[in-house]
Amino acid sequence: MAKNFLEQTGRLALFRDREDPKGTPETGNGVSLDLDQGSGLGLARTIEDNRDQITGGEGPSEIYYGGHPAAGKLSQKRVKPDFLALVLAHFFGACTSTSVGTSAFRHAITPLPDLDHPSFTLVQRRGHSILKERLAGNHIEGFTLELGESWASLSAEVKGWGKREVNYFHEVVSAPANSSSITLAANAVEGADAAERLENVFRVRAKDVGSEVWSLPGVSEVSGDTPAVLSLESAVGTSADPIDFHVDYIPQEPAWCTFPPAVDESPLKLVEAKVVVDGYYNGTDLVGGEVISADVLSFSIAGTNNLVIKHAPDGSGALHAVQSLRGGRQVTIKLSEKLKNTIRQYQLDHADTERLAAALVLQGAEIDPGSGIRFGAELIFPSCGILAAAIAVHDKFLAQDGDLIVLDDGIYGGAIIRCYNRQAGYLG
Repeated sequence: MAKNFLEQTGRLALFRDREDPKGTPETGNGVSLDLDQGSGLGLARTIEDNRDQITGGEGPSEIYYGGHPAAGKLSQKRVKPDFLALVLAHFFGACTSTSVGTSAFRHAITPLPDLDHPSFTLVQRRGHSILKERLAGNHIEGFTLELGESWASLSAEVKGWGKREVNYFHEVVSAPANSSSITLAANAVEGADAAERLENVFRVRAKDVGSEVWSLPGVSEVSGDTPAVLSLESAVGTSADPIDFHVDYIPQEPAWCTFPPAVDESPLKLVEAKVVVDGYYNGTDLVGGEVISADVLSFSIAGTNNLVIKHAPDGSGALHAVQSLRGGRQVTIKLSEKLKNTIRQYQLDHADTERLAAALVLQGAEIDPGSGIRFGAELIFPSCGILAAAIAVHDKFLAQDGDLIVLDDGIYGGAIIRCYNRQAGYLG
């Protein structure tokens, strides 16, 4: 297939297990995910010029590359259970998985008290196939889980070390200026046939002997040898003196460039979700409480880990970061509901003493028919405080827009999360 630079022809894969040690690429338990356009990671490069120095001239004259972490977002506007469990496990930091059926697993996700969070590996292909990247040392900085018009959606903010590998390469080959072909130092060129190999050589350029002008001799054929031989369309010059040919190409790809398979799961629908408030978590289940789903106008849960990603004077010379610590986890809930009584207003009037439990239940089809165990998740927050419940108007009807903060209940760390699907585990 020819190269295609449409974004939707790209691919993203995440690896569910933690990196051990952190920053070492993980190769097992991977999955290719259908994520929204705009998803992906990039390097937050620190590049500076010397405009702030006295140089004898008016404009800057130097560029300095200081280093880089990674950053980006991953989102599914129709969230599927695997992506939901992966994000929540890496956000909260601890996960225990148990078999609960013929092919079903329950993942109990809890807040990790340790500040040193687990990291994961991500592989992304830009278009088909312009370039591929593998980034290690990534963390879920934050997430927003929201009930939309028809589906539950999930967006995750990622911060990482920027430890990156790419499948492209730049090589300088010394050969006579009148060469009709040049041979790479050691690499074969990626491609199953001559056409693909030719497409994977992006550019050859060189300066003729005594010239300062770049010439583009063009490439007519790329052999399947290791190292590859590149046949040129024209010579750069007539001299037999050596010159430097700069070659941009994709070498024969390593194993990490092969994407893991996708998982067939249905997205989680709005009509199968439930919002429960004022229940009590007894250590096993949320009991009591009121299902207020019919009165909910909007509902979302957002979390942030306030991660600190830092470089260190470790003598390595590495451009990527080497440290990451959680600066302080915070989870908030936005609940907009119809104004049909004064309960929430009373709770707001006594915000210093009033507490309420909140839960979101997302469900899909049965994992094993007849088992009663369904794809989805239960997110239970035993103790929440009300920060606001402003009275507002939504489509001519009175409503109250509530802001809740999840409190540490002293027993469960503020959150009990159970996800259900066919995957054997996360953070393994």
